[in-house]
Amino acid sequence: MSETILDRDRKKRVARLQIIFVVVFLLFAAIILRLAQLQIKQGKEYAVDLVTRSTKKDAVPAMRGNIYDRNRNLIAESIPSFHVVFREEEAMEKGDYLWIANRLEAILSHTDKATILKRMDVGYDYVNGSLIRVERKLPKYLEKDLKSDLGPLEIAALAEHREELKGIEVVTKPIRKYNAKQIAVQAVGYVRPFHIAENLGMEGYKQEQDRYLPTQFVGFDGIELFYETELRGENGYRLYEVAADQTIIRELEGMAPVRGNDLILTLDERVQLEVREYIRQFLPELRAKIPEAAHAKGAYVVAMEIDTGKIVAMVSYPEYDPNIWMEGPDQQTYEQIQLSVTNGTIREAPYDTRPLTGEEAVQEGHKHPRSIVPSGSVLKPITILLGLQEGIITPHDRWNDPGVYRYGKGTDRVKNDNGQIHGILTPEKSLQKSSNTYMAKIGEQLARTKGRESVSLLQKYYHAFGIGIKTEVDLPYENKGKEDFMVMSEQYGPLAAMVQASFGQQARATAMQLAQFAATIANKGVRLKPQMVEAIISPDGKTLRSFAPSVISTFPHPDEYWDILTAGMVMVTKPGGTAVRAFEGLPYQVAAKTGTSEQDIYVPYKQVVDETGKAKTKWKFHRRITNGVSIAYAPADKPKLAVAVIVPEGGYGGRSAAVITRAVFEAYDKHIGLTPF
Repeated sequence: MSETILDRDRKKRVARLQIIFVVVFLLFAAIILRLAQLQIKQGKEYAVDLVTRSTKKDAVPAMRGNIYDRNRNLIAESIPSFHVVFREEEAMEKGDYLWIANRLEAILSHTDKATILKRMDVGYDYVNGSLIRVERKLPKYLEKDLKSDLGPLEIAALAEHREELKGIEVVTKPIRKYNAKQIAVQAVGYVRPFHIAENLGMEGYKQEQDRYLPTQFVGFDGIELFYETELRGENGYRLYEVAADQTIIRELEGMAPVRGNDLILTLDERVQLEVREYIRQFLPELRAKIPEAAHAKGAYVVAMEIDTGKIVAMVSYPEYDPNIWMEGPDQQTYEQIQLSVTNGTIREAPYDTRPLTGEEAVQEGHKHPRSIVPSGSVLKPITILLGLQEGIITPHDRWNDPGVYRYGKGTDRVKNDNGQIHGILTPEKSLQKSSNTYMAKIGEQLARTKGRESVSLLQKYYHAFGIGIKTEVDLPYENKGKEDFMVMSEQYGPLAAMVQASFGQQARATAMQLAQFAATIANKGVRLKPQMVEAIISPDGKTLRSFAPSVISTFPHPDEYWDILTAGMVMVTKPGGTAVRAFEGLPYQVAAKTGTSEQDIYVPYKQVVDETGKAKTKWKFHRRITNGVSIAYAPADKPKLAVAVIVPEGGYGGRSAAVITRAVFEAYDKHIGLTPF
């Protein structure tokens, strides 16, 4: 019986299914054999590999925001740089350190093995051809920067010798670069690694370990510190899978760093540099020409716009190059720059004792004043205003100046400079002539009518102008000055305190305070906050914040009283005034007041032990010096700019501080403009 077509089709399907079953069987057999091989033969190898794999999280430091002047001229910037760093390995010994230093000395330019070893911070220094034991400055585990801003040849040489240079690596980090012109360096400040700030216990950084890398630069002073949160940005990271030998297998995840915000300052580079250069040339001439100013080596200047409080120029002279902080100055360099680092316009800066160093420099420093000195006659406008308001004098007061004023029981006296007799004085003319006796008369009568309240009243007036309290400028570490009249009142009573304070000898103010004081007179009692930053700008160029004028306080008095102060201060710059030569020939009127403050200098001469066993220093009188001080604003009829200048040991203020003040007005008028035309 023959097969049907249907039977033949069925047989073909069965045959095909059999073939498929065989193929599937063979595939499963191969898979099973492979799994067996992986599990039995290579299982141990894969288990070891799995165990030895780990992850590594590398932080990516953020670029710090830039700092610009008001015209967008760059003052400080962050740029990527190649660094050679040292990570100490556990088995390293004394010989390894020296070997590495010797090899790096041959590779790195402009450095030597002694400097390299010091930066490696391994507990040894290289001195006179041998290693000596020293204390480590930082924890062993921290990465140490040996040199930044590497050149192509240095990078290539380090790469070539990578295997033999254990612990040495080339990494990319942002570095801070400051304008080589040295623009307001103390006001701008500087940066240093975070671990140094942490070790010093700096406020603001104590709880910030998670935000910074140990070697990441952070603000240490000035704008860099005050606006740290705006400038720093946010660090990123990369998470890698790594093998046991720390080679990277793959990147698992990451977050890009966020660059910090930029700052636009109120400072004007042109005015700042022109004033600084003028001071650089003027001080040697002053020392050569004026015997009383033979030791004048510093000057402190603040120029403040009256309507806004914006600081246009801030000079703390002498200055220095802040770029030295990038590598970290050695001891010798630090001893030199420490005399210039402090911003003497807002706190006490030391006298420049260079070229002396060490103990010799310390002893010489005792013989000279610091940057905060008795303010002297520049405070006399406050005495006049106080006398007018309290009815001690009238706007039309006339008084015959005797040249010497006796007070108390008649045994104490105050005299004018060189005992000059100025004749009939009005309130305005008393300012022009800077009469001590006129001021002493006001001080004595206030003390007699108000007793101890007179001292508190004087303090109230000083504070209303920013003297004796902080100006609230946006800079760290501001000093509020000294109110010596308060101490004198406690020791000798209000009469002595008020008379001595009346002509400015019992208060010490910073240049910033004096600039705010001058601007407050010009603003008829409205005291503005000094402003260092004009705007905060995001990385993409958007303005995040701009700063409007901020009124701290008002001190209302009749316009007639303010007009008397302005008229008297204008007369200071006219014939018969104490600053006529400094301001003659200007196309606008200047309202000014000069001061020549006397200061007694004491030096240490021996150490004694008190009854508690503590060592104390005995001091003795060394000499009396005179400091030059000046405040001014211009134009007098429509005030635009207030200026304060302090020249420690500058002699007469009219021949030192006032001359620099004129240079500030001329620089501002040249580049910005004091008058509409």
